[in-house]
Amino acid sequence: MSAKSKWLAGDVPSARSILALAFKANPNSEEIWLAAVKLESENNEYERARRLLERARASAGTTRVMMKSAKLEWQLNNLEMAKTLLDESLVKYPDFAKLWMMRGQIAEQENDENTARDIYLQGMFK
Repeated sequence: MSAKSKWLAGDVPSARSILALAFKANPNSEEIWLAAVKLESENNEYERARRLLERARASAGTTRVMMKSAKLEWQLNNLEMAKTLLDESLVKYPDFAKLWMMRGQIAEQENDENTARDIYLQGMFK
């Protein structure tokens, strides 16, 4: 992808421009949304990444977009938002095992072993 080449060369504004053009051509592309989020999060532009993920959930709310949304919040130690996003995702995508594992890991991080065990068990039977 051309945007990645620009980014790796240190030209973040050009990478953003390329991704903006890609959005216009294909606004519902999961790959483009996630590339834009990666660009922003790797450059410590977490608010931009959050806004992009919010828009991505509205237009292309795929399992990967939902997972990346929760993962970003988890990495930023916003556990309540990460749990909320995972809980919403699990209603929409109950067969996506990674979401169950992430939700259980957050419960473990909070030292709530009983909840973690319950979540893992629920995930096993979906």
